[in-house]
Amino acid sequence: MTADITPLDVCVVLQELPASDLAKVKAAFKEVHYHPDFVMPPELLPRVQFLYTAWQGLPGDLTVHDMPQLRHVQLPTAGVDTALRLSSGIRELRDQGDKAKVTFANASGTHALSIPPWIVAMTVNLFHQFQVVLTVAREKQEWRKDYGIDLRGQYYTSRNLYGRTAGLIGYGAIGRETARLLKAFGMRIIAANTKGTRASDPEYVIPGTGDPDSSIPERMYKTSEPASLDEFLAECDVLITCVPSTPLTRWLLNRDRLKLLKKDAIFINVGRGDIVKSEDLLAALNDEEHGLFGAAIDVTDPEPLPTGHPLFTHPRCIVSPHLTGNAEGEFEIATDICVANAQRIREGKRPFNLVDLTKGY
Repeated sequence: MTADITPLDVCVVLQELPASDLAKVKAAFKEVHYHPDFVMPPELLPRVQFLYTAWQGLPGDLTVHDMPQLRHVQLPTAGVDTALRLSSGIRELRDQGDKAKVTFANASGTHALSIPPWIVAMTVNLFHQFQVVLTVAREKQEWRKDYGIDLRGQYYTSRNLYGRTAGLIGYGAIGRETARLLKAFGMRIIAANTKGTRASDPEYVIPGTGDPDSSIPERMYKTSEPASLDEFLAECDVLITCVPSTPLTRWLLNRDRLKLLKKDAIFINVGRGDIVKSEDLLAALNDEEHGLFGAAIDVTDPEPLPTGHPLFTHPRCIVSPHLTGNAEGEFEIATDICVANAQRIREGKRPFNLVDLTKGY
C-alpha cells in the first residue's frame, strides 16, 4: 500500500446530498463539515483541504487564496462552463494555469447511464418518426398509417439503424458509451475530436460501460481542421454532438455544414446549445432537398429556448429542456468520484477527471 504523502482530513461539502452519499463522504475523511446552503463559514477557510462544492463553483467572491490549505475542488457535474461564468474564484484558478497548486475536477462519467440511452431512444424515435405518430394519436385521435404519417409524404416505413453511420463529435464518457450502445444495433461508428486521435480513457468509468481503449470508432477525424471535419460530416447518417461549450466548439456547425450530412440524416445534441445557431438548425429542418430528416436537442441556443419558439412545434424536431443529465443515482456516482479522488490524492496519484480550465473541459 502506498503511504500517504500528506494528510487530507478536512472536507467541506457545499451542496445538498442524500443521506447515503453524505455517509460515504464522512467515511472518507476524518472531519466533514456539511453546509448544503452553499455558504462557507469563515472559520473553516484556514482549515479546509478538500472542497466538494456545488455546480456554481465557489461561493460569492471566495478564492483559493482564502483557503491556504485547500488542495482539491470537486464539482458534482460534468459541465464547468457555468462555474467559470458564475465564480470569480474558479476564473482565478483558471488564470493561474500550470502554477495552480489546487487541482480541480468535474464529475464526468456521471451521466453515462442516462444520456447515451436517451441518444439511442431519440435515434430510434426519429427514424421511426414517432414524434409524428404521437402527435397524430394525441391531437387528431385518428388511426393513420401508410401515407398518413411519413413526413416526406411517402408510404410509411421505419428506417433501420443497421448499416447506417453514427458520427460522434466528442468522445468522452458520453460519446464512448453511446458508441458502445449504437454499435450493438449494427451501426458503423466514427468520431471526431480536437486532435483526431484515439486515446485510452484515464478518467472515471462506470464498470462495464464505454470504450476504454477507444477501439470502437472505425475512424477518427479532427474538429480542429475544417477539411477533416467536413469529411467526417459527409459520412454521417446520424450526427451526435456531446461536447462542452468552448471557443473551439462555439458555432462549430452551421447550415452549410449541416448540408454536408447524408441525405435524410438526423442531428442529436446533448452537449451545449451554442454548437449551432437555432436559425441554422431551423433552416436545415425546413430544407426539403438537402435538409435534416429530424433533430432531437436537449440543449438549445439560446437556453432556455423562448416560449413559442418554432423548434418546440416543428414536426421534425424533439426538444427536451436540458433534462437528460437529471440521472437516477447521479449524486451517488458523483460522490463515488469524489471519494475516489480523495484516496488518489492521498496516494500521490492523479485525480480522475482533472479539468483544464483554460480549455473549459
